[in-house]
Amino acid sequence: MDAPGPGGLGGTFAGNPVSCAAALAVLEQFEQQDLNARANELGDHFQKRAREWQKRWPMIGDVRGLGAMQAIELVQSQDKREPASDETRQITQYCYEHGVITISAGSYGNVVRLLMPLVITDAQMDEGLDVLEGALKTVYERKHEAQPV
Repeated sequence: MDAPGPGGLGGTFAGNPVSCAAALAVLEQFEQQDLNARANELGDHFQKRAREWQKRWPMIGDVRGLGAMQAIELVQSQDKREPASDETRQITQYCYEHGVITISAGSYGNVVRLLMPLVITDAQMDEGLDVLEGALKTVYERKHEAQPV
């Protein structure tokens, strides 16, 4: 911190020694706990379950993500790739009411985004995915019960 001259570290967050120490501690935790590998494990686990959901419920148009940041895109049907924005809102609301925080995203508000904490346990992850699965099932069945045959 003695190297820069007066005014050399401008800005609210630039060069704050406490912030720098915190950043280094975070990087050390990433290395010690191999959190990059954990992120990939979480992503793979989500992708496996979400691909099964996609086979069961044609309203899941796309499953995508990288590591612990994942998303499912909801559409009216896999044939008609029209956004399912109302269903997305219902799913995020169901998840919220059952203790899982998701966020909708995308140009049409029809993407459910998830960002799992890297320190989540496998049991916690499955519990959260069970809630999301329940939301998908409930919303899909509700929609199809309401449609005339």
